[in-house]
Amino acid sequence: MIRITTLIVTGFFSLAGLSGYSQQTECAVKMESISGEYSGKCKKGLAHGQGIASGTDRYEGEFRNGLPHGTGKYTWANGDYYRGGWKKGLKEGEGRLVKADSSVVEGIWKQDSYVGKKLIAAYKINKSMSVTRYSFRKTNSTANDVKVKLIRGGIENSGVDNLIIAHTSGSQYRSGSHTGIQNPLFPLDIKVTFTAWNMFRTAKSDVIFDFTINQPGSWEVVINY
Repeated sequence: MIRITTLIVTGFFSLAGLSGYSQQTECAVKMESISGEYSGKCKKGLAHGQGIASGTDRYEGEFRNGLPHGTGKYTWANGDYYRGGWKKGLKEGEGRLVKADSSVVEGIWKQDSYVGKKLIAAYKINKSMSVTRYSFRKTNSTANDVKVKLIRGGIENSGVDNLIIAHTSGSQYRSGSHTGIQNPLFPLDIKVTFTAWNMFRTAKSDVIFDFTINQPGSWEVVINY
């Protein structure tokens, strides 16, 4: 009778995917500090889904491919803990770090580093009028500058009159058919205004493109009108 009961119970847990042996022995956690024991969901031999892992430290939350990924709470051996977003084993997104001395760091994290109370976009549009589309591209140049290109129908400065580019810092220069701002301080506010003939030169329209670039670097801004 005892043998029959043991076989039934073992089979039930195995079918339900709840076998303690399969979770702790065959389901790996790829972060050394919490790789001692694991209990939770598993996929292809790795912690995947909701689970609890412990070692020197302890983590409870979501996993993907053996690493904390999603939302979870990580507690260090010294009592510090972080509750928030994770990506590939690193703190990412919104989170709250509470230290053993009761001090708190709360805000946005990126690749395990705290970046501030809120994530600041590389650029933002303040006003756009008679602009059909636009693009911002950060180049590999080590210089700090912003190049502004005006394009219609694949042609730069087509039908443009009364061009004014106002900016909060830096010096303006002309290179070929486009205008640039060199050595600015960021964040940099730029307001581009001009009038442009339509394709048939029968009427003019006022064009305004007002934007802010927050991130230092070499930028190319293309305005289609």
